[in-house]
Amino acid sequence: MPLHVEGYAKGGTKVDVSFDGHSDHLHSIWDTDMPHKINGIKHRQKHNAEKPASQKWAEHLLQQNKHRPTTAECTDVTNPHRCINLWADESNRLNCAVVFKRGIPYITNEDLAGEYYDDAAPIIEEQIYKAGVRLAAWINALAEERRSRTGFVVQGDRLDL
Repeated sequence: MPLHVEGYAKGGTKVDVSFDGHSDHLHSIWDTDMPHKINGIKHRQKHNAEKPASQKWAEHLLQQNKHRPTTAECTDVTNPHRCINLWADESNRLNCAVVFKRGIPYITNEDLAGEYYDDAAPIIEEQIYKAGVRLAAWINALAEERRSRTGFVVQGDRLDL
């Protein structure tokens, strides 16, 4: 999510906002409240509704993106900082273009469950999809790199790839 690389107000944790009539900080609504709203989870439902909603959301995102390539744009496990910086730059651009686009006075004085949410929801879905693809690609790349170097290594009861 974009605020994970934002320095302003400690990634939005110091920006008090309103979302669907309850108060929280900006970082929390991006990480929790807006994804929950996308998936029809009410504010107080959180924990018992998250797992089935997550499964359904993952299936929806895969279906919605089935014609897109599923390869990550950066899987060079020998130079992880390059990938991290690419992804951080992308998140930083989203902070400017979406998260803070309307300005702090708007963000702190309006309920963000309306137009702000409408602008943010597609970005959240895109970033969640990309995170899944990137994580899978990195796990595959790490396993391939490890396998090409040493094969399987058994240490005690543990099998390292």
